[in-house]
Amino acid sequence: MSSGIRVSALSWPVADVSARLASHDVVVCSAPLLASDAELARSLAVLSERERTRHAGYTNAVVARRYAVGRAILREIVGCALGMAPDRVPIAEGVYGKPALCGGARHRPLWFSVAHCEDVVLVALSCTSEVGVDLERARAIEQWERVADRVLSTGEREQLRRAVEHGEEPGSVFLRHWCRVEAELKAIGCGIAGLEDHRAGKRPLGLRVVDLDALPFPSAATVDGARYQAALALCAPGVESARQSVLATSHATRPTATPARASTA
Repeated sequence: MSSGIRVSALSWPVADVSARLASHDVVVCSAPLLASDAELARSLAVLSERERTRHAGYTNAVVARRYAVGRAILREIVGCALGMAPDRVPIAEGVYGKPALCGGARHRPLWFSVAHCEDVVLVALSCTSEVGVDLERARAIEQWERVADRVLSTGEREQLRRAVEHGEEPGSVFLRHWCRVEAELKAIGCGIAGLEDHRAGKRPLGLRVVDLDALPFPSAATVDGARYQAALALCAPGVESARQSVLATSHATRPTATPARASTA
């Protein structure tokens, strides 16, 4: 889908994040979440006390490791963009879990979003717009039509069915749309709580969404033939009234599970 978004996609680590942000609307960095015990210890060392407490609260070692390494990578990338040490980057989470700069840095023009799937993490940054990114591993979706009816708008469902009629694999088409939805809701700032408004076609003016078709995924993540789909959304930070209307109306009907994942249970 065409959006006119200038995207720079790269494998982390790199040293020119700031330069790329100056010439692109958004920079997307991919990185692996695999880590040795020593690498995990180094990741934990740059986290905040609250982040280390959250890490310690996980009972699943794999989930705990992915959280710690992913958070450290986020801090490294944002720190690179701001010229700050990773452990000095002030990050807080909004009501719906989206990370953002806080404290004295909260007024700096840098927005970011994180997505992870298995042992891959994506970090998207923009100096111009609120940003959202989503990542899913390609897989079959059981009862895809029923799931689509729950989470997609009328127009999106029609596009999905036409694509399937033309021979595309239903799971891949559904996940392409679902990545766009997740990216959109992250960019708006409401997360899954805004799903009903999305289904009703309520979106902020100027919202732009694009599929990420050429990301440099870590080789370790694709060694077994795994394929991934991703999408990116940008929402102008000045569109406060539209964003707040989405947030306000979403409180009454807040889903508690990601439909795409719940459907495969």
